[in-house]
Amino acid sequence: MNNQVKPNFLRPRWRKVFTDLWDDKTRTGLVVASIAAGAFAIGMIISSYMILATDINPSYAAVNPPNIEIWTDPFDQDLAQSLEKIPGIEKVQGRRLLEIRARRGAENWQSLTLVSVSSFRDQINQLTPIEGSAFPDKNEVIVSQDLIHSTGFHAGDWIEIELPDGSTQHLTVVGLVTDQTASKPDINSANNAFISMDTLSSFGEGDQYNQLYATVAGDGSSIKQIRIVASELEDKLKESGRAVYLTKKYLSNEHPMTDMILAIIGLLGALGGLITLLSSSLIVNTLNALLTQQLRQIGIMKLVGARSFQIMGMYLTLILTYSLIALALSVPLGAFAGYGLAWLVGSLLGAVMGGFRFIPIAIVAQILIAILIPLGAGFFPVNSGVKTHVQQAISNSRPNEKSSGKKTSNFNARWFSWIPRPVLLSFRNTFRKRGRLLLTIFTLTVSGSVFIAVFNVRDSMDKVMSQVMMHFMGDVTVTFRQPYKISTMKQNFLSIPGVREVEAWGGTSGEIWDQNDDVVSDLSIVAPPQDTKLLTPEYVAGRWLLPGEKKALVVSDTIYDYYPKLRPGDSLLIKLAGQKVEEWKAVGIFHFINLSGDIIAYGDFEYVTDKIHLPDQAASYRITSTTHDTNFQRILARRIDNYLRDGNFLVQNVKSGYLIRESSTQAINILVIFLLIMAALTAFVGSIGLTGTMSINVLERTREIGVMRTIGAVDTVIMQSVIIEGLVIGLITWGLAIGLSFPISTMLLKIIGEAISGSAIALNYTPLGILLWLAVVIVLSVFASIMPAWNAAQLTINEVLAYE
Repeated sequence: MNNQVKPNFLRPRWRKVFTDLWDDKTRTGLVVASIAAGAFAIGMIISSYMILATDINPSYAAVNPPNIEIWTDPFDQDLAQSLEKIPGIEKVQGRRLLEIRARRGAENWQSLTLVSVSSFRDQINQLTPIEGSAFPDKNEVIVSQDLIHSTGFHAGDWIEIELPDGSTQHLTVVGLVTDQTASKPDINSANNAFISMDTLSSFGEGDQYNQLYATVAGDGSSIKQIRIVASELEDKLKESGRAVYLTKKYLSNEHPMTDMILAIIGLLGALGGLITLLSSSLIVNTLNALLTQQLRQIGIMKLVGARSFQIMGMYLTLILTYSLIALALSVPLGAFAGYGLAWLVGSLLGAVMGGFRFIPIAIVAQILIAILIPLGAGFFPVNSGVKTHVQQAISNSRPNEKSSGKKTSNFNARWFSWIPRPVLLSFRNTFRKRGRLLLTIFTLTVSGSVFIAVFNVRDSMDKVMSQVMMHFMGDVTVTFRQPYKISTMKQNFLSIPGVREVEAWGGTSGEIWDQNDDVVSDLSIVAPPQDTKLLTPEYVAGRWLLPGEKKALVVSDTIYDYYPKLRPGDSLLIKLAGQKVEEWKAVGIFHFINLSGDIIAYGDFEYVTDKIHLPDQAASYRITSTTHDTNFQRILARRIDNYLRDGNFLVQNVKSGYLIRESSTQAINILVIFLLIMAALTAFVGSIGLTGTMSINVLERTREIGVMRTIGAVDTVIMQSVIIEGLVIGLITWGLAIGLSFPISTMLLKIIGEAISGSAIALNYTPLGILLWLAVVIVLSVFASIMPAWNAAQLTINEVLAYE
């Protein structure tokens, strides 16, 4: 017989650490998940923030973006070459822009901006290929695409395009590209389609340009230099007899959407910090329970000679091991999730990410969070435990536990005698460990309030977008390439089945100037009819236009970015395209969120159309249908399009209302998805907290459960008692979360509003989040309670009565 004993090279206390880790897998899993949740959230947010901050601007600079864009009268290549001689100019390139429509086969027409350039291999604003080629030859086209703007075209498609004169041509799509200068969440923006000047000439459109791109000498990081050069360019164009309609200026090393994107990521970072705070409260709860459970073991270790510092080292090593396991999970997952988030945001902007990598500062933050917070949370209960006297520890007495007085028990029995005793027992057990209960309530309440707040944010932003869409209302909007007589067009539209009412809208573009003759901002003036039924602005101050009121505007509140003290009645210097600077009065200011940043204003229809020499004419018509559902809008849009084409009208686009709304809300929907991900993370952390609390509560009541079974309690009664306890905790936190969700919703909307429009978004509280969180809390409470209760119910009476 072989009596050889296998050697164990671990000292007894380290064997105990290993045993505590391995034998109670549920507790180990809860602690590790608590630590990993916070470390993962912080790692993901910091990684995405740093990747975006590092990659977006270099990606933008790498495409050689224009520092100056000028829309002007047609010019040729000779003028473009002469403009390159202006001091401070690096390169000038002419482009020809045409608003066209395109379709594949018998699909609906969609608007595109046709961009013609002389060379694609050495151009300002290089295009990055997504699919196929980025260099079209004659009779070929490449189309820009991003997550918000998509045509559905692919390389190899044969598409039909309709030119401004109504003629049609066919082109082969040879590639899809990203165009970072056009990747903006703008309602009115269209995808760009790029062709060569040879292709444009073959259409009979000549070789003239109408847009000028220019880059300045140096790195393009000085807005002052860019403004000086832009002014020189404008002067030269005017000297050549050409009007300058619009000028835009950009830095080479700063993506136009960088500030907004980083602000949104910063918002997610605030939520990540909140998740870390919740995670730390879970750790405190779990480690306190662990030390309370092992108080007797601590006493026995001290009885056989263990020193206090040895016991403390053992338990701190256990906590450190939990942290290292959590880090092994959270570091790679946080890095992958952070890069995925950065890639998604970069795709929205058309930016090219620099590839996956681990971010050192994110890893350092995760290590600090995963190690310091658990050690800090565990030190105090460990220190308290190791200082406990041997007799006190072995007797399992709890000096901090105070029994409820007899008077309280009698009060409960007297007032709640009608409630079954198992239910009363559940209520008593709920409030037995007040410290643990408070931490659990805090964790689940904050999780619930963030969850509810996300739905409030979604509903508030949806309301804002609905208010914005009031400015683009109409079941179908028709835009022509040239103005038509209003009476004639109304007669034509009303003859189409399904059309109920027609409104003609005018408009023009302009600029706001300051007293120093500098351009402050671009301005888009819209001129609806005086009696319009399709516009109900939300006024910030002032009033609507009076009939026939001249040189008066109702301006969007984005004007506050430039004139924060503007009041109704104040004057603005306005220069309409091709006209001189004049003084206009701002009679009203309305609330508006414009992601593209330009200011819009409303003017009197008759006055504006007279100013642009188009009296009783309009190029834009908004149509109200007899039926307002989206399917009928789509059918009516197709019907109107066919009618106008058969009548040889020069149509620029025909859009149904639902398509305009769908395109305008895509960027907002992506933001809401980010917030829902964070809400799911907080709900996950809250579920861990409740599961841990219920597991510990049931474990501490093991002997009590045995007594209950001894006197006749069946398994279902025991499980009912535990589940009710979990439901009581869950419902308490649900009520508290409703109240806390108000300030959290307001804070989130303030951050988002400042990032998008420079002003806070009004809170619109929705019951949807409340009801959904109630359902989540009930499910969490039941599932967090049922497994511990089931495990306890499966123990024999001898096992539970012998439990220490």
